[in-house]
Amino acid sequence: MDCLVYVDPSTRGDWALALAALLPERERRAFHLLATAEDLKKHPDLLERAAARLAGAQSLRPVTRPGPPRRAVVLEAQERSYDLVVVPPAGRNAVQRLLKGSRVATVVRGVRAPVLVARRPPSRLDRILAAVSGGDATEAVVAAAAELATGPNGHVDYLHVASEVALPFAPHEPPAPPALGPPPDALHSAQAALARAGSSGALVVREGIVVDEVLDAFEAGAYDLLVIGASEAERGRLGREDVTQRMVLGCPGSTLVVPASRLRPAWAQDKIEHSQ
Repeated sequence: MDCLVYVDPSTRGDWALALAALLPERERRAFHLLATAEDLKKHPDLLERAAARLAGAQSLRPVTRPGPPRRAVVLEAQERSYDLVVVPPAGRNAVQRLLKGSRVATVVRGVRAPVLVARRPPSRLDRILAAVSGGDATEAVVAAAAELATGPNGHVDYLHVASEVALPFAPHEPPAPPALGPPPDALHSAQAALARAGSSGALVVREGIVVDEVLDAFEAGAYDLLVIGASEAERGRLGREDVTQRMVLGCPGSTLVVPASRLRPAWAQDKIEHSQ
C-alpha cells in the first residue's frame, strides 16, 4: 500500500506525520515522503526527521519536487498511483483562502486517491464517524472507515442526513429522465451499502442541512476522524459552495475524503470483497 505524505516544516506538518503514524498495519505500508525543493533548502534534514517518525514502515521513499506545495502534491499523485494521500491544511483563514485558494481543496480536486486531511490528530484512531449519503461514494466510504477502525477499540458510527433545505448557490442539475419504477431512496441505498459490507456500526439519521448536521455530530460525538465521500462530479468542480469542501474546511478534526465507489482504491475494494 503506497501512501504519499506531504512533509511540511511547520507545526501542521507534524500533524500529517502523526496521523500517518496512526494508520493501521504500518509494516505493510510504503510511505513516500514529499517535500518541496524550497523547503529542503531551508531545512536540509526535513525528510530524515520525517522518516524517523514513521520508522517500522515497509519502506520509506523521499520525494522532492519544486513548489508550491499544492502543485507538488498533485503532480506527484498524478504521475504515480497512490492508495492514500496525507496532507495538512495550509493554515489560511477565509480571506486568505479567497485570495490564494485552498490547498486541501486543490489536492482533493486534482488527485484520484483518497485524501486524508490532518488536523490535530488524536492519540489513537478509535472513534470514526462516516457520513453516508447513499450516493455513488457510499460503499467506498463504508469500506474506508472499516479499514481504519481495525484496532482493538476501533468503532465506526454512520450518519445519513436527509437534507430538506436547499444549499445556497447549489448548482441546478438538469432533470433526470423518467425511470421505470420508483426512484431509489438515499437512506435505503446507504442501509444496503452497510449490509453488503457486513458493518455492525450504528446508523444515525438526521434531517437538515448536510454540512451543519455532519459537523455537529462530529463535535458532539468527540470522534477522532470524519470520513466523507466525493462523487466524480463534485471532485471535478470543487468550489466555495461545494458540500465536500465545506465539510473539509469546517471540520475541527482530521477528515478522510474518499472518491466515488467506481474509483475506490484497491485496499477499500478488498475490504468489501472480504466482508461479502
